[in-house]
Parts: sequence; structure tokens; C-alpha cells
Amino acid sequence: MIARFFPFLLTVGTVLGNPHGHTPACKYIPGDAGWPSPKTWSRLNSTIEGRLIATVPIAHVCHDRGAFAAYNETACADLAIALQEDGAATLQPQPGEIMNPYFYNITCSPFTSVDTPCELGNRAVYSINVSGPADVQAGLKFARKNNIRLVVKNTGLDYMGKSSGKGSLSLWMHNLKTLELKKHYRSPWHKGAAMKVGAGNIAGEVYEYIATKGYRIVGPECGLCGFAGGYTQGVGHSQLTSAYGFAADQVLEWEVVTPAGQYVIATPEKHADLYWALAGGGPGTYGVVLSVTVKAYPDGPVAGGTLIFNNTDADAYWEAVGIWYAQGPSMVKDSPKNVQFFVSNASLWVFAFVMPDMDDSAIHEILAPFLPELDARNLPYTLETHNYTGYVENLNNSYGALPYGELCPVYPALGSRMIPRAVVLNETANKNLMDVYRKYTAGGDWFVGCSFLDTVEGGDVRPEHPPNAVHPAWRESIAYCNPNNPWKWETPEVSIADKEELSGEFFPAMEAATPGAGVYLNEIDSLYTGPWKDTMYGINYDHLLSIKHKYDPYNLMYGLFAVGSDEYTIDEDGRLCWVGY
Repeated sequence: MIARFFPFLLTVGTVLGNPHGHTPACKYIPGDAGWPSPKTWSRLNSTIEGRLIATVPIAHVCHDRGAFAAYNETACADLAIALQEDGAATLQPQPGEIMNPYFYNITCSPFTSVDTPCELGNRAVYSINVSGPADVQAGLKFARKNNIRLVVKNTGLDYMGKSSGKGSLSLWMHNLKTLELKKHYRSPWHKGAAMKVGAGNIAGEVYEYIATKGYRIVGPECGLCGFAGGYTQGVGHSQLTSAYGFAADQVLEWEVVTPAGQYVIATPEKHADLYWALAGGGPGTYGVVLSVTVKAYPDGPVAGGTLIFNNTDADAYWEAVGIWYAQGPSMVKDSPKNVQFFVSNASLWVFAFVMPDMDDSAIHEILAPFLPELDARNLPYTLETHNYTGYVENLNNSYGALPYGELCPVYPALGSRMIPRAVVLNETANKNLMDVYRKYTAGGDWFVGCSFLDTVEGGDVRPEHPPNAVHPAWRESIAYCNPNNPWKWETPEVSIADKEELSGEFFPAMEAATPGAGVYLNEIDSLYTGPWKDTMYGINYDHLLSIKHKYDPYNLMYGLFAVGSDEYTIDEDGRLCWVGY
């Protein structure tokens, strides 16, 4: 790729105050007197051998006003289709683009009027096309020296907008495509095959590679998700969690550049505190991950299939959904089994049974207590089962063709809540949860995606793992569930109202029905108002914060709901400001 460098984007303006007598409390944005000059940016570009890229919004072809206007009616129409039909494939290769339309602030979109000015909004001003640790070190040094905001744009989804920020310099990890199988890895925690994955790989690319080698690894269900970045650092649930544990449990090595610029390989033995924090303590705050090395397991047969029953009688249907949840723990207990399903006002659809190293008799076995409950309520159902030769074959069948897949939401209003085993096993508590689902799915727009999984520690099914920062509530959960409502590109005001309903009503009701549970910190809406330190990090928060302060003494790394994020604020003009601790 040839880097694009556009000094004309740089402007001058007002001077920020300096309340501490040294580095200003707020990061500079274009228009501030302290914003780096074109010459300063040019020097950075030379330092990184021409890999500095100026952001030109992809939808500049849809507008005839603003700094980037280059209206082309045909190109704009094509882009609108591409965003809706091939969203990840369209946006992930673009260094400055944002995977969440909410953070566009309706700036430079194919779905706004032609005469709406095309502006950067919250997009990064420049991106470094990272090729290795030296580029990251140069970016960190530049951001610190010039007092500008730094963001890290991995490859994947970004429901909370952590990879965007007004006036920012982005470390773009997309082209770090390392895929290396190590068949004879040896460490105190693992002896066997391991896989090194660069931060630029989406899960689908990793799966396609590892399957040809005869192995499987714990990764996201959605092929379009990044692997080494937010997913693994943010705990990382999987269809293979019951079999092997969470993605964070698999990590053997982190290749990372700390915010202070130190390049390290963090393992359970070396830089153990950094290893611990990165493995489940959330992305974007302790360091910049270039790659991760994880355990790999021999592939083998996997049983899969689908089950669906419809809401033909509302009371009978919701009774059956409640029974389904109550039986969930017995379906997966002390086993590698995983069951993924959608609940809506119309139907309960199990779109993926995942039975590693089993045949489809395992599916019939777990359903034996449940199907008679449907018969007793005159709720007809359709069941299909299949036997696959390997994990990826089953994944393709349920989620769509790799590398991107077809099932996962790219632009949703989305929340996530762990469902404790104790809740579904208590008749009253379980009914309360079903009442929440019934109320908020009644209109037909909302649905809830869930996964039954076994996460109990200390059994014989899953291998031991090093200590890590995974929220303890995960180990007490039978499921995680995602309220979901797709983004409406042509009526964004409706989707913003959906986000407000989710954060203001639906999600608080779920929290009340699941007391003491947590949330999956990678799948939470940006308007979330709950006690985020407790629900995302739990008892680990204070220790994580001390590690954040140790490795980021210059307060360079910030992300919404990341550890230490309440030490920053965004001012009325969009500047990131440090308020201290």
C-alpha cells in the first residue's frame, strides 16, 4: 500500500490553557495553536518511512460540501449498498473509518443529504500503517511529545468507538497479518501446539489457516471480529469455551509495546502483571498488542444442528422459553457442549449446536427432557442435526462462509449480560427474566441472542490456565445474552432512540433480573449507565488500575469504559482531557 500524506488538513487556531504548568490537560485538536505543523507531521512520516496516512472519509463521494467533498452519484449509491451488505469488508480495510455508525456523528455518510458537509467528525486525522514495533514506538512518542490523542484501530468490530477520537493519531494494525503454527510449543502452562496471530487478522482468516493444519483454537464465532486485540484482551467468549475456556485463558504470550515505548513479550513468567491485565482486563489501556500466541488443539468431529419453535400461543411459548433456560445448565454441565440461540417475540431459534468430538446423538440426548415440554404445549418444532468432520465446517454452516461470515451484527444497538446459573435454576428469578424478555421483544424489533456454556473452574473438561483478569462472574454464568436491534442507516434518529431505550429501560431491567452478574465488556452499548467498574471488571479493578498507571505514566491510552477511563473527560469541542486521579 502506498501511504497518502495530506499536509493541507492541518490548521491553526486557539491556544489551550495549561493548568498544571507543563503538558496541557487537554489534547490538541486541529485548530488549536499547539496542533503539530505540516513540517512536524512530515518528519513523523519520514521516521516511519512513509507509512503515515491522512484520513479521507470513504463517503466523501456522497457530498458536495466540506473539506473532503468529491460528489459522485454512482459511487455514493454503490457505497450505500456496500455498507449495508458488506459492511465489514467495506470498512475494515479503511484506516480512518469507524465500524460503528453512531460515532460518525452523522458526518460524511451516504445516508445524509448531498449538501451536508463532509467532515472528519470523530475519525482519526492521521493513521500510521503499523508494520512492527518501531512504528508503534514512533507513534507513541509523537503523541506524547505533541500532546495529541492516540487511538488504536485493530481489525474488527468496535461497538464502543474506542478506535475513534476527534483530533487523534491512529495506530492502524490491519496489516499485521502474522499466522504461525508452532507444533511443539513448550512452557510451564502448555506443551503442544500453539498459534501466533498478528493483530491485523480477523477470526475468519485465522480459522481458515488453522483448519488446513488440522487444529482448532478458541476464537470468536463471528469471522469478522479481530482476534488478537479487543476480543482476546476483553475475555473472549467462544463456541469452544465449554471445551477449552475463554480466549483469555488460552494466551501464552503477548507481543506488546507499552505506552512508555518498551517492547516486551509478556508471559505468565515475564512481565507477569502486564500479561495478567491484558488477559481479560480490557483492551486499549495497558499497551499496544502486535500479536498473541495461544493454545491450539487437534481438530476432530463436531456435531451440529438447529432447532426452532414459534410463538403460536404466547403464554405457552414463554413458558417453554423459561423451561429452556431452566434446563440450560444440564445441557452443558461438565462437558464441552455449547448451544447458541435467538429469542424473539416470534420464535426461539437454536442456530448452532456445537458438540466437539461427539456425534449428533449428543444433541438428541440434551434435548430429550425438553422436546416433550413443547409437545405438551402444542408448540410444533423443527430439529435438524448434522455430523461434521471439523470445527470450521460446523462454524461455516451456522455463521456463514468465512472469512467474514454472514450472521453477526455489524452495526447494532447492542448490550450484553451474563446470566448466572443461580438465576435460571430459581423458578421465580427465571420467570422474572422471561418477563423482561417478553416485555421488550413484544414490539418485534428487539431480539436477544444467547449462548449456553459451562465455565466452572476446576473440572476435568477444560485445561488449566494461568491466572488472569477475567471477571469472576463469568465463571458463575450459564449464559451470556445480547439484546440486539439492527442499526437503521436511513433513519439514524430511530436507532439513537433504540440505544436510549436499551440503556435507559431494557438493560436496567435485565440487570435487575440478574443481580450480581456482569457484562461482556466488548459487547456493551456506548450509552450504558450501569456500574461499569463492577460489571466489567469486578474485584480486579483496583489491581488493573495500578497496572494501568504503572505502564502508562503519560496518560496516553484511553477508551470508553476502559480501566482508568474516568480519569479523562471529553470537552464540548471533542478534546480528550485528563482530569487526574
